[in-house]
Amino acid sequence: MLEKSNYQHNKKVGEPYKIINGHTRHKCAHMRFGLRSFSKAGSGVIAVYNLMILLNRSALLSDTARELYIKARTPLGIFGVHPLKVFRYFSSHYLPVNLDRNCRDFCCRFQPGFCGIVFCWTGKKFLSPIHAFAVENYNGKIYIYNRMPKSARPYEYQSITSAVNPKNFIVGYYINRDEFDKF
Repeated sequence: MLEKSNYQHNKKVGEPYKIINGHTRHKCAHMRFGLRSFSKAGSGVIAVYNLMILLNRSALLSDTARELYIKARTPLGIFGVHPLKVFRYFSSHYLPVNLDRNCRDFCCRFQPGFCGIVFCWTGKKFLSPIHAFAVENYNGKIYIYNRMPKSARPYEYQSITSAVNPKNFIVGYYINRDEFDKF
């Protein structure tokens, strides 16, 4: 029931049709996920949406939010998307996405041509909010989308290890875009 009213509300806010950076400054901040607004609990939805754009898969943000609410929410969406349940969304879209719960393993496997999502703590484990962002390895550079909730630009790093803090890492999802494009 809640996902239906949120879906109608989110459709009225309007679709971005492009990569989102700085989700608390973007018009999507007014969209809803569960009992909260995207500005408070939407980074996971936005990370999945941004990844779909990186994979050249058409996705509407309102549709992504609705589907993630059904498949991967925390109770009533209060804490946003459950980091370990996002895999259900990828499975339903037949995306061959892998996941790693170990930061070192994720960084080793995240090769050129890969893109994905990282979920991390914003402070102390279990005592701080979770933030999610999309990441891609393109031409030897790491690009992160929606890295900071208030920054409207993507971030560029020289390596994935310099972009991801092992202390705050929860889970990383990744897919080889070059291989995926061949399907």
